[in-house]
Amino acid sequence: MITQATTANLDPGHSREVLDAAYRQVFGNMHLMELDILPSIDALFMNGDLTVQGLITALAQSETYRKIFLERNSPYRFVELNFKHLLGRSPNDQAEVMEHVRLMADEGFDAEIASYTYSDEYLKTFGVDQVPFLRNKQTTVGSTTLAYNRANAVDPGTAGFDGVSRSRLLSSLATGETPDLVGRKSVGIGSTLTVLWRSRKQLGANRRVAQRSVVSQTSLSATVKSIHQQGGKIVSITTNN
Repeated sequence: MITQATTANLDPGHSREVLDAAYRQVFGNMHLMELDILPSIDALFMNGDLTVQGLITALAQSETYRKIFLERNSPYRFVELNFKHLLGRSPNDQAEVMEHVRLMADEGFDAEIASYTYSDEYLKTFGVDQVPFLRNKQTTVGSTTLAYNRANAVDPGTAGFDGVSRSRLLSSLATGETPDLVGRKSVGIGSTLTVLWRSRKQLGANRRVAQRSVVSQTSLSATVKSIHQQGGKIVSITTNN
């Protein structure tokens, strides 16, 4: 099921459905305890202050996502899950996995997440107001049988969840030595930035023209690029405490 743009404020019921779909996608259908729910992010979305793209980014950059998927998994498994949760596909090859493992080692957790949600691929595939979905389970022009099989390998089914710590694709994607990233915090400057920006038109059914994105310094460039691709205009960039 592909969840389309929300109608926040005008239709809180549908907005709630979109929010629930975003949680299922980002957290791999995992049941979250009450303490793991992120009410501040939820409120920003329900009030129209975040697009779905911003919501997906905020959920995936949260401490809850870090705790569940980074601290409990190997680097390969973590990257594998990021591809699934944020781009809706499995990695194409070992080189793609290693690129993200190196990114995590060099720039940290937030930059790794932003590299998916503010990528050209994300924007072209899902836009700013659609929840990502597992898309390479469907045969498409130019796709391969291998990609289809990998998509099935990382999909636990509607009754399952992404709780397996070992990679499901190691037999398909050649493995090599990688740095130990379990429990690692972002490296470099750890402060975050709030980017206030305005879209050239209203986004979705009732997305506010004024938007905000909270990002790390290492992901600022990708964020600004994504905003400009949407025809947006930066109002201000401020450092958070």
